Amino acid sequence: MGRYKSVLMAEKDARDFPHHVELPIPPFGLGKRLDIIAAWLNTNIGPEWRSHSHLEKGEHTASYMFRSVQDAAEFRQALESGQLDAAA
Repeated sequence: MGRYKSVLMAEKDARDFPHHVELPIPPFGLGKRLDIIAAWLNTNIGPEWRSHSHLEKGEHTASYMFRSVQDAAEFRQALESGQLDAAA
C-alpha cells in the first residue's frame, strides 16, 4: 500500500524539525489567528519552521515544528502570552 506525499513530508519534517509545539484547533478552525501566527513566525523565526495538522482521538491539532529549542520556546511563549490571539 502506498503512502501519500503529505504523510511522507510530515514524517520528514518531524525528523528535520525536532522541536514541536502543539496547538489545539477549535471546531471551526483557527480563522484569522492562522494568518497572525504565520506572520509572527515569518517575522521572528524566518524559514526555519514547518507545520502540519493531524487528527488523534477526535481532536484536531496543529503541530508547529522548529529546528531549535529556542525557536520553539519563543513561539510557545508568544502563544501563552496571548500575543498570537486574533483579538490581540
